[in-house]
Amino acid sequence: MGETLSGRVALVTGGARGIGLAIATALAEAGAHAVLHDRDWEAAQAATAALLSSGASASSLIANLAEPLAPAAMLGELQAQGYEPDILVLCASAEIREGWDAVSDQALQAQSEVNLHATVRLIRSFLPGMVARGFGRLIAIGSVQEARANADCFYYAATKAAQTSMILTLARTLRAPDVTCNVIQPGAIRTERNRAILTEPGREALALERIPLGRIGAPQDCAGIARLLCSPEGAYINGAEIAVDGGMRL
Repeated sequence: MGETLSGRVALVTGGARGIGLAIATALAEAGAHAVLHDRDWEAAQAATAALLSSGASASSLIANLAEPLAPAAMLGELQAQGYEPDILVLCASAEIREGWDAVSDQALQAQSEVNLHATVRLIRSFLPGMVARGFGRLIAIGSVQEARANADCFYYAATKAAQTSMILTLARTLRAPDVTCNVIQPGAIRTERNRAILTEPGREALALERIPLGRIGAPQDCAGIARLLCSPEGAYINGAEIAVDGGMRL
């Protein structure tokens, strides 16, 4: 697809590692300026430096999405730098593994703030500019847990399903020319967060039993579809829930 995103600005939350970094890299390779958001300054700086060294256009943005004022501050900081995001990828999330009978109030609050409240605040901050400029791509990174939740992801799965509901509501009701809203739902992906879980005795074998393709995914498996959704070729895809899970949801 070449540099089909030349001149575009893509803000990827949680962009310093894993799926977020893979998507930010793909969008930068397509010509966009990639803004790598993270709360980890060192990780964001290292990821941004690697992109810059490859000839891509990139910068980092540090903020804690659990803080209510963070999204508005992020918008102000980017505008001060001359960046108006055309693409917003909601990849950052909080996942605290607790079963239904052990969900703590702290876990409820943390996951609600990042997965739900920050989603609304980010949309409220960045979507109006996309609508006003007549182009926008909003992509939420959901989860296979929405369809097949593990017992220890009881509340996390609920927050991701609620986030998807928000995106689909926007897709149906926004009615703004060339502004699309979609969800990518990864399955078992070998990210830093999942790596420790998959090393637990028997855990990877159990996951593989649920995946028809018989392998654990890589972050890059999620990047191509994100690039398509942001490209001219993906301009008529709106309100889609796209599983990247090797069939795990089935």
